[in-house]
Amino acid sequence: MVNNMNSSRLLLILVYFLLSIPFSTAWSCGGFFCQQLPINQAAEQIVFRQEGSQITTMVQITYSGTAENFGWVLPVPTTPELSIGNNQTFLELERVTRPQFLLTREGNACPVDSDDSNDVADGSPDDIPEGVNIEEALRVGPFDALIISSDDPNALAAWLADNNLDLSSRGEELLAPYIAENMKFVVLRLQRNRAVGDIQPIILKYESDKPSIPIKLTAVAAEDDMGVLVWLLGSARAVPDNYLHVIPNYTLLNWYAGSRNAYASYQNLVTVAMNEAGGQGFASDYAGNFPNLTSTFTTSQQYSNLLNEFQSTTSAAFISAFFGRISDAQIQSSIQTLLPHDNVSIYFDPEALSAEFTSEQLDNARTSITDLVQNEIIPSFDNSLDILNTDLYLTRLYTTLSADEMISDPTFVFNSEMEDQPLQRRALLQTDCTANGTRWTLTLGEGTDREGELVIDAYDDIPSNTPPELTQNSAWQIAKTDVEGSPEINSQEDFPVARIGDRPIDDDGGGALGVTLLIISLLIIMIGYLARKLE
Repeated sequence: MVNNMNSSRLLLILVYFLLSIPFSTAWSCGGFFCQQLPINQAAEQIVFRQEGSQITTMVQITYSGTAENFGWVLPVPTTPELSIGNNQTFLELERVTRPQFLLTREGNACPVDSDDSNDVADGSPDDIPEGVNIEEALRVGPFDALIISSDDPNALAAWLADNNLDLSSRGEELLAPYIAENMKFVVLRLQRNRAVGDIQPIILKYESDKPSIPIKLTAVAAEDDMGVLVWLLGSARAVPDNYLHVIPNYTLLNWYAGSRNAYASYQNLVTVAMNEAGGQGFASDYAGNFPNLTSTFTTSQQYSNLLNEFQSTTSAAFISAFFGRISDAQIQSSIQTLLPHDNVSIYFDPEALSAEFTSEQLDNARTSITDLVQNEIIPSFDNSLDILNTDLYLTRLYTTLSADEMISDPTFVFNSEMEDQPLQRRALLQTDCTANGTRWTLTLGEGTDREGELVIDAYDDIPSNTPPELTQNSAWQIAKTDVEGSPEINSQEDFPVARIGDRPIDDDGGGALGVTLLIISLLIIMIGYLARKLE
């Protein structure tokens, strides 16, 4: 069992390695937390699977530089088991586990209202200084990987800098604690003749007591409200251990403009809710058993079938089929590198390919694509789905973090006593055309933790693009979660029904107060009159 200090630092230093490098260098976004995406995107995506003391982590590698300057450095307590995953699996996992916001509409609005709705690598770097030991060189998918150990922080820092992995002037200082703990370092570089489009997620298997996201040192180059999306598979529902658990106020969600806009509204709502909670929390997008999780995912069989189908065809037809029939970004990038041409449409047309390239060029490209499919793409799909195709409990958590909020690394535990979080959130919009115009109400439903609660009562136009402006907090509940028991609630709002628009005097809501006051006034007048008569 790896000690706690090592396990929590398994990937921590990676972030600083990547983010401490000046922007003027050739490095650009080589690690977990430096992808530059708009606020309504999940900038970082990570999968954890924990079984006993073994954790399998699959991480999307984000990089925007040139292929020759790509590099990753990962410190590990012992030599990990490395393999590659597939970016397509991340896309499909996000799609099937994304929260759904369903608004049911009942009644009729007035007509005037609008309601639109691992082989030996090519070799090791030269000039290895004393104090740096390359223990193993291997290939992992498109990467050349080195397993390095060292007893000299200065020597290792200098070697990394010489290999375009500069840690700045603090290199020796940063490396020293990890070298003192006899940790090893995994260095990933793209193989020769590989393109940036060949980069795929990296999978690591290692020993640890709990999943942890290295985030503290990301503050060096983090953008405000950077999204973090994490899936955890384990024995029960995963919850944050040292961050808060936040349930947003679904009254403020944009239920009215379709599911796509509702999800974007949810991400913005979570951002504000996390800020209200102090900047360190996670919202549960989903928590439950998902037995058919990968039933609609792309698998390696699709690629095997295409290899068999076009085995006896011309090389031009083979290349065209793999470029157009599958639309795999890695394959398309490889074909364009092997057979460069300015007009992308040529790759869809076997006759155009035959007219533009020689038979030898097409045959060589076919051989390369076959090797890529058989040796990398098929295994990458199998590896990715092996992590997900399981009976383990699945949790999806989401947050946004800014630099000043990245002061501790979030860790997660599995709580068997907490209830599921449904994928669907529901609300009911009821409308009625009255003599005073359209009256509409919004009642929250399943998945919001406030099922059956009337939250809006309005005499107003029904929203079509944006929700009504309300003076309410974006966080409904802020709580501390742990490995057992129910959440310990720090704060929970008790919002009154939001009443919007001019209300008639006889309305059961705001008008009732006016009626009550009128009755009280009449009674006071009557009592005064009777008192005077009795005198």
